[in-house]
Amino acid sequence: MRDFDFNVTRDQAIARIDLNRPDAGNALTRAMMVRLAEVLRELGRDTGVNVVAIGSRGVQFCRGRDAKGESRAGMTPYEVRVQMMGAVLDVYQAVADVPVPVVALVHGDALGFGAAMAVGCDITLAADNARFAFPEIDHGIPPTMAMSAALGKVPAKALTYLIYSAEEVDASQAVALGLASKVFPQMTYAADADAFLKKLAGRPRLILETIKRYQAKAAHLTPDMASEYAGTLLALVRS
Repeated sequence: MRDFDFNVTRDQAIARIDLNRPDAGNALTRAMMVRLAEVLRELGRDTGVNVVAIGSRGVQFCRGRDAKGESRAGMTPYEVRVQMMGAVLDVYQAVADVPVPVVALVHGDALGFGAAMAVGCDITLAADNARFAFPEIDHGIPPTMAMSAALGKVPAKALTYLIYSAEEVDASQAVALGLASKVFPQMTYAADADAFLKKLAGRPRLILETIKRYQAKAAHLTPDMASEYAGTLLALVRS
């Protein structure tokens, strides 16, 4: 299905969303972000989907936002927050709202919003030629929205350095810093990532949902409450 410059396909229990603006580095417009969040939630409600994968066509994963033609003229700060910034933040929230794992397939550069979306996913599989960076500070922008997607996933010291330096890091560094989960060789990336997705999608949806729910909630609990919650969830699933 072609939908706002990205393709949505199904491979049994795997739902794939491919950004399809290779000539624009797969940069997302605000309209694309709004629709992407909607599609993520739609796929999450489909009980036949066990894994959602976000990939892209072309040589780049996503070079960020495409703000061409946008204007804040005449808008109040509240309108800017809701109408312009809201679309970005809602993509991050939609990833969290999907009850099953969302996997980013980063085969090329992930910059700005692209890096934030990738790190915000539950699992990030990177090709060894991929590069990650948050270059917003070079453009006079404090990337607080991108930082919000990385909180709890990237250690504070690493995130602070990445944001202030705007330094580009390779895939191996991205794993070490918490931006990515696993690196595969570029030559075998498609096959390796596909094998991982198929293995993950073969797990029972209830198990996948329980793991994601626990990870999201337990981080905000005290150690004893996290332990109690873990036992309660497991008892419910096993019964």
